[in-house]
Formats: sequence, C-alpha cells, structure tokens
Amino acid sequence: MGPISTGSIPQRFLSASALIALMIALVPPSALSEPPALVKEAGNATRSPALKVALPDKWLPSKGRQCYRRGKYRGFCEGPRRVPAPHGEAAALAERLRLGEIKTVSHLMLKAPEPEWVEAAGPDRGERLLWPVVGGKLWRGFGKVRRGPKRKKRHKGIDIGAPEGTLLRAAKSGLVAYSDNGVRGYGNLLVTVHPDATVAFYAHARALYVFPGERVERGQIIGEVGHTGIARGAHLHFEYRRRGRPRDPLRKRGFEGRPDL
Repeated sequence: MGPISTGSIPQRFLSASALIALMIALVPPSALSEPPALVKEAGNATRSPALKVALPDKWLPSKGRQCYRRGKYRGFCEGPRRVPAPHGEAAALAERLRLGEIKTVSHLMLKAPEPEWVEAAGPDRGERLLWPVVGGKLWRGFGKVRRGPKRKKRHKGIDIGAPEGTLLRAAKSGLVAYSDNGVRGYGNLLVTVHPDATVAFYAHARALYVFPGERVERGQIIGEVGHTGIARGAHLHFEYRRRGRPRDPLRKRGFEGRPDL
C-alpha cells in the first residue's frame, strides 16, 4: 500500500466531499502515530494537525453491482466491490491466522476472537471509541428502534449518515480481520479485532483502504462512506461486539469526537 498525498489522489478515488472532510478534519494525536511506510501527510488545514491517509496500489477485481433482482431485497446491490488486494507481510499474517474469509466473520458474529487474533492486534491502551465518520450524524441507534413491520427486530449497531465518499476512520486500534463484500447485506465490509477482544464492523462502504492482516491505528483513515449492501442512503452501519454479542457503543463511555446533535 503506497503513500499518496492529496495532490495526487485521482478523482475516482476521492470525491469532493471526501476531499473537504480530509482538509477540515481534526484528528486526535493517536491518529498521527502510523508508521511512515504505511501513511503520509495528506494535508494541513489552518491550526489543524495533518491528516494521514493511504490508498491501495491495487484493488481486487470488481464483481459489478451484484444487485438483487427478486424478493424483498430487490433493487439493493452488494457492490461495486472496492477493496484492496492483500500483499506482503500482512497478507502472509492473514493467511497464517485464517483471516479474510466469510467464516472469519461468522466466527466473530457468534463468539470471541481467537486468542492469536487478539494478540496480533497489539497492546491494549485502554482506548475510548472514536466517532468513525467525521461530521457524520446519528441516524439510528441500537436496539429496538425500528418502525413499522420491523419494529420488533433488534438493530445490532448504529447508523451514521454522511455524504457518499466521506472518509471513515478507525474507532479503535486493532487488526483487520476481514475486508471484502462477501457477507450478504453488509456491502463492502471491514471488520477489526481490538486488543481488548472487542470487534468492530464497518458496513456499506463505498471503498475500503485496508486489508486482512494489516494493523490500523485509532483515527486512521480506512475507507469511504457508501451505500453498498442492503442500505437506504449513504451511511455507515457500525457494530461493536464483545464475545460475539452486539453491544450498544453509545452507552457507558460512548464515543469521543461525536458531533453535537
């Protein structure tokens, strides 16, 4: 994954809204500690620390829009797939730890991460969750918050609305366990395992910038908001799990950097 500055980012990779978010975002100090080999300063707004971002050199083949043509999900599309091609030591680590597969996601939906996944995620710094969408607004909370026929169905995460292409950032430091669009309904999905054994799901992305086996730092740019999968409008569906069980990320300590409602 090669470093790229804002001056050389092609328009097809970052939209105008993404560039605006890139230039005005205030990033916590922890976001500035990524290794130089992985990221590069990509801008410096007035009195704002430089935001660091890296884009993939190569992408996995697109599978087209992958739209449902019948049934209740008719008209929704899982694609286009926009995820980086794994390579190097991180890809070798993912293969050794059996990361990046649909069964990896199934495991994390049902139970705690494997001990070796947690160990590979790095040291536990006691980090608080960081609001993952700069300027994003809470659309839907956790639990039984739906209306109409689905009012009894539990919402397993929270939805954060933002214009398509708005940059996503890692809520916590950790290890990328999955980055692809093979899980039905989630579109382009990123899953990270944290040093405290919690897990985060980032769903419906337009594009993802990291791949299984890579380690991400809290605040690192990891992708773009989109509406792939079963999604009505551009937003991030964020799930926070412990031992496989969805938890309300808004409770207890909540998020740092959440915009005022």
